[in-house]
Order: sequence, then structure tokens, then C-alpha cells
Amino acid sequence: MGLTKFPNGVGTDVDGVLYTEIADISAGASSFTSALPFDVEITGAEVVQETAVTAAPALVTFEIGGVAITSMLATVSDGGADGDSFSAVAPTGANSLTAGTAVEVITDGASSTSSLGRVAISYKRV
Repeated sequence: MGLTKFPNGVGTDVDGVLYTEIADISAGASSFTSALPFDVEITGAEVVQETAVTAAPALVTFEIGGVAITSMLATVSDGGADGDSFSAVAPTGANSLTAGTAVEVITDGASSTSSLGRVAISYKRV
């Protein structure tokens, strides 16, 4: 993964960040983070688009073990600029990640214009 700035930050009170990429946020696709060797609570996320998406926003959701992290959604707006960053809504539940489990990042594929999506997910150790 190249060096990408996450200008909105992923929170100030965090213990670490997981990273992943979605090859094309304009296509229905998903990607997984690495698993951690300890339990954490997911606290936020940010998505950076490599190329501006068009036609409609791309919605990015997050799951743990096939269960959606409650309320955590990033809307990658159409009509933005290359490199724009979008923060996810803070999770309100189902955000406990046990050791050895990855977070799945999913895009709905509603937008057009192929764009790599770089994702940063913040966490606190529990």
C-alpha cells in the first residue's frame, strides 16, 4: 500500500489503526483487514478515493464475522476530487473484534468510475 494521508484522521483517542484497500469502490466488492492478536473495539474509519467516483455515491460498510458494525457507514460522494477522504459514522454497537478475526470492508458498487479505495479503521484495545 502506498503512502496515503487520512486528512480527517481516524480519531484522537485510539490505540492503533488497521489498513486495507478495496480494488474498486465503484464495483460491488469487499476486502479484509489483517487479524490482530488481541481483542479490540472498533472506533471509526476513513476511506480515501484514489479517483473521484461519479454518477452516485459509493456506500462503504463494515462487518465482523458477517455481522454489520452498527451505524458504521462511509459515503464516498460522487462529484468529489481525486484523493478526497470520507469519514465513517462512528459505530454504536457490534464493534467488538476478537483476537484472530478480521474486519470486512464492503462497497455497494452504486457509483461509476473505477477507483481504488484506501481504508483506515481505528481501534482501542479492550
